[in-house]
Amino acid sequence: MMIALAQADVLRALKRYRCLAKQDLVFCQYQDDPDFWRSYALARYNIYQWLERMVLTCGVNQTYLLAVERYAGLPLFISSSRDKGVKEALEVFFLFIAGESPMDAKVNA
Repeated sequence: MMIALAQADVLRALKRYRCLAKQDLVFCQYQDDPDFWRSYALARYNIYQWLERMVLTCGVNQTYLLAVERYAGLPLFISSSRDKGVKEALEVFFLFIAGESPMDAKVNA
């Protein structure tokens, strides 16, 4: 699959997503289960940070393939807040990058 978005656009979006996750980290203490939400937000933040590094070092297309691989490695039944955060962050990335859910993602090697 060839991604048509410019690297700068992808980095700008990832920075925005990372800022939202950081904002959630600040407000998680006001939730009913702050530990769950802290872990969830931190996982999202870390994934967006990882995606930014990968886009800078590998480019947009290779990052997409690495993200598909990472998503495929998630447990089938997700119960931890960390894994839920990772899954959501990757799904947001896929929707932005390719306009599709990872279940529909097509990888042509």
